[in-house]
Amino acid sequence: MSEITHVLGRIEKDAPEGGVAVVLDRRYATDAADLWQACTDPDRLARWFARVSGDLHEGGDFTIHFDDADTPRCRVVSCEAPSRLVWEWPVGEVTTVVTVEVAPAADGARLVLRHARLGEAQVAGYAAGWDTYVRRLDADLAGKVLPDWDATWSALFARYGAGA
Repeated sequence: MSEITHVLGRIEKDAPEGGVAVVLDRRYATDAADLWQACTDPDRLARWFARVSGDLHEGGDFTIHFDDADTPRCRVVSCEAPSRLVWEWPVGEVTTVVTVEVAPAADGARLVLRHARLGEAQVAGYAAGWDTYVRRLDADLAGKVLPDWDATWSALFARYGAGA
């Protein structure tokens, strides 16, 4: 893995939804339909994110099965296919909110991912996690080897934790 020289996301303190938000705004060399599928199809999600089981439609419940045995049970708040998916993700005693927006862009497709209502103590870890995942999505869409999760997350966690 090449050295991580910069972070891809930003941290918003005092987010409008409350708490702190992690925001990633990325462009991908694919069309919006393919990017939407990569973000909502369980088989595609398993390649770059995690295994997901359940109902990814509005009002549906689904579980994310991370490799470390963390299995948050989430609920889809709204789904406006093929452009916007919002879900609630319980983090401790707080219900955080993840918003995924996909749109066509001149050079392919744009993804804006926002994870809001996080606490100060959690934000560096979630920022590093989402940053790692969007890097893995980029590699998956390009047909490249995915960056190593542990090494990438650790490098990014240090940068986000230092106020990168």
